[in-house]
Amino acid sequence: MDVRAFGSRYGFSAALPYASGFMVSAGTNKVFPACRALFVETSNKNADKTLIVQLADSPSSFISFDHIRTDVFLPVSATAISGISTVDHVYVLY
Repeated sequence: MDVRAFGSRYGFSAALPYASGFMVSAGTNKVFPACRALFVETSNKNADKTLIVQLADSPSSFISFDHIRTDVFLPVSATAISGISTVDHVYVLY
């Protein structure tokens, strides 16, 4: 099954490009429609950072990604970011 997107056809197993998104700064609570991925950016590589998110398939609970020291791409569908997260920036991608 092919997927039509952005003026092209992609095979079912092909990675689709990300077309939009927005940034969430540290200390900000943010609720949003289910995304396709998160990109976490951290400026201090010598300190552990934490990202706390609500995944799309578990709307009543938050999970924590701990010990983040480098920029990381997370291919998860999330619907909220907790303001107590300590990462510098999170890019919510669609």
